[in-house]
Amino acid sequence: MECKNCKTLLINESRFCNKCGAKVVDRIDLKSMVSEFAENVLGWDNKYFVTLKLMILEPQLVLGEYAQGVRKKYVHPFSYLIIGVTLMLFALNFFLDDYINASQELNKTQIEWMAENLGGQYSNPDFQKEQLEGSKTSQEIALKYFNILSLILIPIYTFIAFLVYRKPYNYGEHLVFNSYIQGTSFVATFILFLLSVFTSPLVYLLATFITIFLYTYAYGKLYKLSPSESILKLFLFIALIIIFSIVVGVVLISMGYLWGRFGPT
Repeated sequence: MECKNCKTLLINESRFCNKCGAKVVDRIDLKSMVSEFAENVLGWDNKYFVTLKLMILEPQLVLGEYAQGVRKKYVHPFSYLIIGVTLMLFALNFFLDDYINASQELNKTQIEWMAENLGGQYSNPDFQKEQLEGSKTSQEIALKYFNILSLILIPIYTFIAFLVYRKPYNYGEHLVFNSYIQGTSFVATFILFLLSVFTSPLVYLLATFITIFLYTYAYGKLYKLSPSESILKLFLFIALIIIFSIVVGVVLISMGYLWGRFGPT
């Protein structure tokens, strides 16, 4: 008998190849599939769950050790990120409409309260309809493109983190850190999104605060910052994001103006 993976000759009744370590499997059946799935995916000693657990409890171990070359213990940062993205994609595909409907009911209640207590334009049915439709459209766009926007923003967040926290890590290492942090954030966002569908849409708003906390917590642990130093770095991080957003907004508006003025008609 030989190993199906590396063709090394095996001793009869061997369970694993003594050269490549692959498990010896004769035939694919339901029992072997369930067993392999439980071992590789659901097991707490699985690399993904080990990485997730440590990113919650001791993120400095994952980030610091991976940067120093410890790779076998942890799932690859980009694979870790994609798993988080996949979870969110699953939630949005199946529960987006439920969330939007629940959110619309909440928005309707808020507008009715403002109409009753504030009056003015809030009492105008056309204004109420316009507000609800605008809110629904913006939520659908934000959630529909949530994963794409999040992935696009990671290199930007990485650059800002590189400016804020800097040495001894380079941009590539900060990209790894951000992938791990965002991957953990996606898991938290996935859980909060599901909770919001079955409780209140307001629960989903906690996702932003958890992401901010994860950045502050993980980088604070990695750089051994005091609470005051972590808060100062956080404010600087947010300030740079705001400045970047303003610059991008000005550039886009300028491009739109120039295109409208000098572009083809």
